[in-house]
Amino acid sequence: MIRFFNPDTLRFHLFFSLLFIAMIIPAPVKAKQELVIDPLLFNIHQADRIILVTYSDKHIDRVPVGGVNQAYRRRGKYSSSTWSKRIAAGIEADYPLKTLTQWSISEIGEHCVVYLIHEDQSVSDIIQALARDSRIDDVQIMSMFRVMAEEYSDPYYRLQTNIHSIRLSEIHSHTTGKDISIAIIDTGVDVKHPDLEGQIRVIKNFVTHPTSDFSSDRHGTAIAGIIAAKTNNEQGIVGIAPDSHIIAMKACWEVAEGNLDAVCNSFTLALALNTAIEMKVDVLNLSLTGPYDPLLARLIDKAVQQGIVVIASQTDRLDSKSGFPAQQPGVISVQSFKGNVLNVSQKQQTVLAPGEQILTTLPNGAYDFLSGNSMATAHVSGFVALLMQYERRLTQQDFFNALTQANESNFYQIFNTSLSGRY
Repeated sequence: MIRFFNPDTLRFHLFFSLLFIAMIIPAPVKAKQELVIDPLLFNIHQADRIILVTYSDKHIDRVPVGGVNQAYRRRGKYSSSTWSKRIAAGIEADYPLKTLTQWSISEIGEHCVVYLIHEDQSVSDIIQALARDSRIDDVQIMSMFRVMAEEYSDPYYRLQTNIHSIRLSEIHSHTTGKDISIAIIDTGVDVKHPDLEGQIRVIKNFVTHPTSDFSSDRHGTAIAGIIAAKTNNEQGIVGIAPDSHIIAMKACWEVAEGNLDAVCNSFTLALALNTAIEMKVDVLNLSLTGPYDPLLARLIDKAVQQGIVVIASQTDRLDSKSGFPAQQPGVISVQSFKGNVLNVSQKQQTVLAPGEQILTTLPNGAYDFLSGNSMATAHVSGFVALLMQYERRLTQQDFFNALTQANESNFYQIFNTSLSGRY
């Protein structure tokens, strides 16, 4: 006997069946939220009155059942829980402070709030009070970082002597850094430059003020050119690792338009570092220096733990306002071997690399000679990509031991034999 069901009854049963299934599957939902940033965060003259407050948030990436209309943002996801926002609002009201932005640092399970201390308040008193607040795990002043490059005007200095000295053409017969991902955390990059077009696989912009322009930035364009400029395109220069996958992350901005000098801060660098770790990049290039920063140190430790090779510029002077992140354990620090080499701690893994009068790319299809530890750092990031493609089993100590030979005329010969366990 065939039985017929009333259509309304069938729809009723189907609705409640689906509702029941949804209720018994407790899957967390990832929220894509708008990151709102007050322009004061990028004011370098206010940096000594800006603080970062962090506290653990086990609710990261979870939203209440029924959450809808989650916004998507080009710069990435910044998922925060309602609980963490309530804590942030309470701290703002209790002291009182001005909230400039807040976000959840997914890779270390912390929520970060950036506050501005008002002019009539004592910075040291506020920091001491916050340090005693049981809701807070850590409080710090906003750190400022600078890129490490200088411009040279000699237009007749002949081409890339840095590449000739290491016999890069012979190395490229073995390895070109193919499929190795390198995150350049710096200023923006001219992705339309003839030697870089198609070489930048992903771009991320974490700077919303004073300018979000990406392609006109000089320092990041120069770093990208040293690492990954095209080969055999009948123009321009040759990159150290031309087949690597470059991820350009703008966390720094130029001090003046068209100026090589650029600055970053704790907030923008933390955003970029967290994103790079999420993306599981192979190499991190940090051609910059600044004071020790607890939040950034935790993120760098996380990157090192995940096997990311972190390369950073060593400072040209020893003081409290520079030296980080190059001096962070697990980071390979770099100095230009023609510059003033500092006596650094034996605990630091510091290598020397070409960094003086390096011909590289600049915006709008231009080229010029630049110098500084930034340029040397880019060389080492390229060398690591070459070594990593050549032999994936290398440990960080293997990388360091191989890189100490990068200034020697026979550096190319290490690519003729197995490297694992050799050191």
